[in-house]
Amino acid sequence: MASLLENLMKKSEKDLFSGGSSASTPTTAATLNGQPSAVPPRVSIPPEPSDELRLKLFRLIIERYREDIEEHENKSVSDLKGMILPHDPTIIKTRDSLLESFRPYIYEEHFLAAAKMCCEYVSSFATLSPPVAFWLTFSDMQSIMAGDEIDKSILLCSLLRSLGSADARIFVTNTKNSYVLCSFGGKFHLSAHSGAEPAVCESEQEALLRMSGKPLYSFNDRDYSALSDEE
Repeated sequence: MASLLENLMKKSEKDLFSGGSSASTPTTAATLNGQPSAVPPRVSIPPEPSDELRLKLFRLIIERYREDIEEHENKSVSDLKGMILPHDPTIIKTRDSLLESFRPYIYEEHFLAAAKMCCEYVSSFATLSPPVAFWLTFSDMQSIMAGDEIDKSILLCSLLRSLGSADARIFVTNTKNSYVLCSFGGKFHLSAHSGAEPAVCESEQEALLRMSGKPLYSFNDRDYSALSDEE
């Protein structure tokens, strides 16, 4: 009788911890050398987030801090002039790599050919408009091979100034287009951000008429000129 009671008690304890049935699914408890050994539960590894999901997150961040970003990125007249940097290390390095075929480089002989190479280089960059006002540095642009229209114009103007052009400057129109204009050999050479070769004009006025929209202002690292009251 005692042995029967002991067996019943053991069975009751087993049923209690196994959910009430000796035929139920085994629990996570296992034995090792006769001793209970806890088996860790399975942990599912979440998949890596997709690029689309990352973009959604970046958009949320940008929208939340849009005003702060644009306030920081706002440029004054003096700031615009300061963005044309003919002596910037990135500009010098890029210029020298483009001038490999001109040794030595002589402005009077080689400027037009070198300027065309600069236009081809800048036009190879994709035109990409950021969702907020945001200025890219030269190294930023080179790292992604892209920039918006004004960024690319600033890069081209800096290269032309570095090549020795005394009057290379950017023109911005009321259609938010930008152009780079310089003179050489009695002609005016007009470059768009996506144009691989400058357009040759007989006068500055002809160059202005060939721009899309009405020119509002122009600038380089030396000066700034307002051309319209529409600014």
